[in-house]
Amino acid sequence: MSNFSPNDFSRFSGFHILETTYKVVLDHEIACHVLIPEHLLKEKPEAPRPILFRVHGGGFIAGSSLFPNFFAPWHFELAARHGAVIVSCDYRLVPEASIDELLEDVQDCLKWTQDAFPAFINDKTGIAVDTDRIMVAGDSAGGYLSLYLGLRNASSIRAVAAAYPVVDLESPHFAEKYDKPMLGMPHLPESIVDEHMAKIAAEGKRSIISADKGCARGELMFSFIQNGRFIDIFPPSRTDLSLLKRIQAGERFPRGGVFVWHGRNDTVVPVGGSIKLAETIREHDPELAFELALRDGEHGFDATASIDEDWMRAGMDKLVSAWLA
Repeated sequence: MSNFSPNDFSRFSGFHILETTYKVVLDHEIACHVLIPEHLLKEKPEAPRPILFRVHGGGFIAGSSLFPNFFAPWHFELAARHGAVIVSCDYRLVPEASIDELLEDVQDCLKWTQDAFPAFINDKTGIAVDTDRIMVAGDSAGGYLSLYLGLRNASSIRAVAAAYPVVDLESPHFAEKYDKPMLGMPHLPESIVDEHMAKIAAEGKRSIISADKGCARGELMFSFIQNGRFIDIFPPSRTDLSLLKRIQAGERFPRGGVFVWHGRNDTVVPVGGSIKLAETIREHDPELAFELALRDGEHGFDATASIDEDWMRAGMDKLVSAWLA
């Protein structure tokens, strides 16, 4: 995490950013950010613009909507090329919130995007958006959330892009405690989790955290994973939280397709989960336009990837065609 640059927003150049509140919980405002290619503001096209709905990563515990290091540049390439508007949402973070509350937030932000966003952006910029053309994207924990939204909203989302998504929650990596260095970081003590949980209990009141702008909770996130404490977030009895089981039970992704990419050397979210996802889709939904790209690299290997690279185009072109149709 020492190589993070939380205050370097240079990757957002070329985009105009708006912030708004999409919901309020116990007087706490939860924000989303709208990123508009500057050329759209100059050209003011009459045709409604497609929407890229983006969900940030951070292990469900850390990160925020505009945390630069988690916002891969391919999003900006894609939006600028196709004149799309990006909606990137914050959500209540665990363990202060439950996973159900987190899932409720991302669903509510998507609904806000479909219902209230057109009037909001038109009032602010004069730009029209097409809520029938929404593609959802996310990375890591955000990859899980984008896939979750795809299954839950298959009829109103065109396609899903998920980078190194959390999929296999029952794997030992997430459910068991053992030595597992991540991104070169040694195994962190479980006391980091225990002390944080004790602090929450001692406060004696409900606290809400919906943005970790500097990723200060990064060590907490790693300690949760390294010490097998994800079972506190995703209880094994909650089969409804398993993407794999939901697909096996008959739920389906948007017919425009799903593109997943994952680094073979990922120490944060093992690649095996994405391979299981591919196998499950192949067995239960073979007609789905699904693409899995396996690449050499660590977690976040796509930090410099371009949509014009062969492997990215092979999966993204099909999604874009469905998204813009």
